[in-house]
Amino acid sequence: MKSVFSTAVCVLGLTLCVGCGGGEEGPELGQVSGVVTLDGQPVASADVTFTPDQGRPSMGQTDDEGKYRLRYSAESDGALPGMHSVSISTQRDQTGGEGDQPLVPAQEERIPAKYNEETELSREVSAGENTIDFELTSE
Repeated sequence: MKSVFSTAVCVLGLTLCVGCGGGEEGPELGQVSGVVTLDGQPVASADVTFTPDQGRPSMGQTDDEGKYRLRYSAESDGALPGMHSVSISTQRDQTGGEGDQPLVPAQEERIPAKYNEETELSREVSAGENTIDFELTSE
């Protein structure tokens, strides 16, 4: 009897472990990457935000070559399929400097308001890979 009970507990435990593996599955996402330039020059350290009509926005930050890749969450790259309002900004407030955190200096906005606070940008994200470049102008 003890062996039947032990076997049943093992089978139940394995069933529960298999059911819990792999983490949560989220919505289907399109993978989005591209390059941001201003007057033909790459824009470094810009925040790129894609905001859908409904749902969570996706964000990325450009590297020194202006390249970005969107993140939907800490665990997932991409953005929800559909139309998005897009904002690109270089403005940052000063942060850190407390405890062990390094001081990150404030950074002024280098990109015109028509691309961030008063954005005129919108793009559609499709399932699969999306390369979406932004060739911005200062005029």
